[in-house]
Amino acid sequence: MTCLPFRTATGLFLALTLLSCSSAKIDRHALVERNNPHVDALAPLNSLNLGNGTFTLTLDATGLQTFPEFCKDGLSLGTCSEWGWHAFPNPEGYTQEETLEDHPLPGHPHGIYAVQEGYTLDARGKAAATWIRENPHRLHLGNVGFDGMLPEEITGIDQTLDMWDGVLHSSFRWKDLPVTVTSVSAGEGEDVLAARVECAQPLPVVLRFPYPTGQHSDDGSDWNADEKHTTEIVAQQPGNALLKRTLDDVVYYVSVRWDGAATLERTGPNRLTLTPEAGAWSFSVRFAPQPEDAPDFRTAAAAAKRLWNGYWKASGVIDFSRCTDPRAPLLERRVVQSQYLMRVQEAQHFPPAETGLTYNSWFGKFHLEMVMWHSFHWATWSQGELLRRQLAWYKDTAMPGAREIARRQGFPGVRWMKMTDPSALEAPSDVGSFLLWQQPHPIYMAELIYRSDPSRAFLEEYNDLVQQTAEMLAAFPTYDAAHDRYNIEGACGANESYNEDYTVNPAFELSYLHFGITVAQLWRERLGQGRKVEWDTLLEKLAPLAASPDGIYLPAEKGPGVPDFEKGVIPRSLAAPAPPGGYINAQRGTRELAFTPMEPGREYVRATSSENLLAFGVLPANRLFTEEGMMKTLDRAAQYYDFTRGSWSWNYPSLAMNATRLLRPDVALRAITMDDRSDLLLPGGNNYRTERLRMYLPGNGGLLLAVGMMCAGWDGCPVENPGFPKDGTWDVRWEGLKPMP
Repeated sequence: MTCLPFRTATGLFLALTLLSCSSAKIDRHALVERNNPHVDALAPLNSLNLGNGTFTLTLDATGLQTFPEFCKDGLSLGTCSEWGWHAFPNPEGYTQEETLEDHPLPGHPHGIYAVQEGYTLDARGKAAATWIRENPHRLHLGNVGFDGMLPEEITGIDQTLDMWDGVLHSSFRWKDLPVTVTSVSAGEGEDVLAARVECAQPLPVVLRFPYPTGQHSDDGSDWNADEKHTTEIVAQQPGNALLKRTLDDVVYYVSVRWDGAATLERTGPNRLTLTPEAGAWSFSVRFAPQPEDAPDFRTAAAAAKRLWNGYWKASGVIDFSRCTDPRAPLLERRVVQSQYLMRVQEAQHFPPAETGLTYNSWFGKFHLEMVMWHSFHWATWSQGELLRRQLAWYKDTAMPGAREIARRQGFPGVRWMKMTDPSALEAPSDVGSFLLWQQPHPIYMAELIYRSDPSRAFLEEYNDLVQQTAEMLAAFPTYDAAHDRYNIEGACGANESYNEDYTVNPAFELSYLHFGITVAQLWRERLGQGRKVEWDTLLEKLAPLAASPDGIYLPAEKGPGVPDFEKGVIPRSLAAPAPPGGYINAQRGTRELAFTPMEPGREYVRATSSENLLAFGVLPANRLFTEEGMMKTLDRAAQYYDFTRGSWSWNYPSLAMNATRLLRPDVALRAITMDDRSDLLLPGGNNYRTERLRMYLPGNGGLLLAVGMMCAGWDGCPVENPGFPKDGTWDVRWEGLKPMP
């Protein structure tokens, strides 16, 4: 295998970008069309999406949002926009300062962290932490559905989402009456639902507006709190009306437009019914922070078509139609539908949430460590401007708060928060506040964007962000004089079980810190600035990845669950393990450890993608490990990995990217297909994980990042399509993909 040094190889990416594995042009329309989602049953998990990435509608089998209660615990029928946020009143005057605790950690004895429970917070501090975590939360703007229908009355469902044009075609029977609905959203920046209805009799439509719940993981709809919010008809004339919504200190507007004769009347405090006189008619609803007219159906459909046609024509694509391996059709479906989901859910002007704009996991807030899996693919799939939107939020909004976090913890530069909202307020956490792997993300984002469209102007615009991020990153390791090296301690590992109190030198964080500082130095050189000598010293002396006696890289040198081969014990944390999907309000508990004696001859290291394999895959090679050692680690992981259970999270893309770098396409392909697990894929392309995470968009984004690298490779990659076997069954064609660093 040939691996060029990172700095030497960067010049190759422009040439590699232009390559594809076949000169025959891909029929993009046919590729998208054959993977259009199809639904033939009304079910809570069968909902589909329309929208533009800053506004998303989730619709049931009627083509509208007719059954929100029925879909509540599935892919709930949300109407969400990037501007739609709400906070409950704060009569107690809680502030973030009340959540701060001097939380001494190994190597960092006086860091001030925003915690939920901590070790010294009083009752008010804990109440303040709870309030700040729950507020602000994403606001569900309202449901638009047919009035008077029941789920059991719907039969004969035939629904197809035309992803190429952004149109949802729905046919069904209501009480044996045929109904056809054509639904669209609109274009960029237009928060619209428009529909054309055809039926033998007029079907009324109801607009329902809920109050927020403020819960961690639900549809955000309290239908029994009419006294807490108002819906006012501020203007009405033939063919249109304007509504004003008021929830505490939040105000927004809903513009309704219809063709032909129809009557709009109030049927509840926050409920209005639009009743047409004809069976064939159209209407549209626009949500906006200020009054704006709704477009008619034809205008909205034309705008949606322009948006989606433009996206599919400009984005990278992969065609698996010539592959004969039986796993190829499912993989192609997952890829194309993931491309749609990312664009319809996650093109916001700040990082997206795990469940996008569908329902409120973690109160609708977003997690900055997940940006890697949500968003890095934009730059490698020829959509770098969508990644740049998010990076701009870091620079323009989040930097002051990140600078304050670094200051109170004794670091230079900026330290990026974990869980936050568009205002960039750090959400208190006994877990997230101690993570480190979100820190290098903006450096990687900036580098990917620069590689996709190199310019000195971009370097100058974002160099301060890159350098300040690297300042904190370089100051975090502690010098170990006894071994003449720098260690990472006092940080929680990426999988959140290697806690900050005991973990030393987590593998992924070591490799990522090395990459971040390397890129920051490269940016200095590009701009004619001198390299920082102290950073080069750090790169030289950063601790290597720890390994077991038989040469398998460990997830960390020390930490809960990591075997201590010198002492012959395994330290175990007495705290309860994280629940599926991660911590919400549950805490770590005590700092105590128990020690389990190791049994002679037993194999204790099975390798995990979330730490040791992540160190090479999404990241390039560096001096902290050898490829031979990483190959042994991959072999061990492949031996024990469960490809038939689990869910499509970001662990499997991690494994696939590691295997691709090591030119093991057999393992990469098995990881990315999970043995053809179609049962884990919902009709619209979402990954079902748990009852709480009924969809998990980092899995879709991680898939795109991994499969893109399996095709386009990385700087200095010695083979074409490195992630696919060369046995003749994988004739993979692609266009518009860019190699990884």
